[in-house]
Parts: sequence; C-alpha cells; structure tokens
Amino acid sequence: MNARTESFIGLASSNELRIALHYEDAAKILYKSKAYQDGLALPFLFLVRQFVELGLKYNIKKLNEVSTCDNLITALNGTHDLTKIHSAFLAHYKSAKKELSISKLKEQKYLDKLEKLINKLVLLDFDSQGFRYSTDKDDNKIIEQKVTFNLEEVFDLLDDTSTLLSSIENLFGLTQAESNWSGYTI
Repeated sequence: MNARTESFIGLASSNELRIALHYEDAAKILYKSKAYQDGLALPFLFLVRQFVELGLKYNIKKLNEVSTCDNLITALNGTHDLTKIHSAFLAHYKSAKKELSISKLKEQKYLDKLEKLINKLVLLDFDSQGFRYSTDKDDNKIIEQKVTFNLEEVFDLLDDTSTLLSSIENLFGLTQAESNWSGYTI
C-alpha cells in the first residue's frame, strides 16, 4: 500500500494532540528543508502556530476533567486568540495541579518556553490570520513587506513546548494513552 494514495488520515486525526504533533513534525520538515526559506517562513510559522493552538486546546479539555476553573471552556472552539487560550491553559493547569496535589514537578522551564514561543507568534498572528492572509477583513496589510522574523528562535522553542504539551495528561494521570514522548521527563 502506498501512503501517498491511501494515507491513514483517520488514525492521524484521532485527537487534537495527535494532529498538533503532526503539525509540529511538518513544521520541522519545512524548517530543515533546503528550499528557499523566505518562501517557507509563513507556512512554517502557520504550522507552529497550529501546533501550539491545538496542543493548548487539547490540554485545556483534558485538564478541565479535574480543574475547578471554567476559563474559556464554553468558548474554547470559538477562539483562535493565542493569548486568551494560553491564559486559559495556565488557569486550568494551576487549578488541576492544586486539585491533584501535584507539587514536585519541575516544569517552569517548559512553561517559560511555551510563553516565549506564544509571545513570538502573537507579534504577527494572535488570532490565526497573520500567517494565512495578506490583509485583514478591512483590507489592511497584516504583515508589512519589510518585516523580518527569526525562524531559528521559534524552531529552538519547539522541542520543549512539545515535551510540555504532550506530557501533561500522563503527568497528571488523566489517561493511559500512548506516548511517543516516554523519553522526556518534566
């Protein structure tokens, strides 16, 4: 069977975290490509942004199982604002950690890297428009022509962010799901 003609997309889309991790893989492939990087910059950043958004949303839903917080739950699927989603994630994360009496995690490095990555992305795209469209709904240019961006900084933040987002449900005991990240510890 040829994966290009019969790709198992159902398996690849079994949950938002799996999809997010595929976006991360695709972003890394683009970044490491020998193709003209200026042309790949927006697709790379879009894939990273999708990875972060889906990873955060997945974890908010998982943490909500034990969290006493209701931040953004009813509107979660209706927003693409990374700042709001990140704030909701942190609220649920802290609440779930408290509810489960988890105190020995040394995760601050990972939380800091996640925040740094989000801050870089929202400079150009806080609501999932900047990496997809040239102008906003009012026909204003979203990213000016002379804007440059350090893709290497974004790429360097991916691994720690992925480690955090893919480990939370296991660290909090929210599932016994498979993990490709068994070698990572927080």
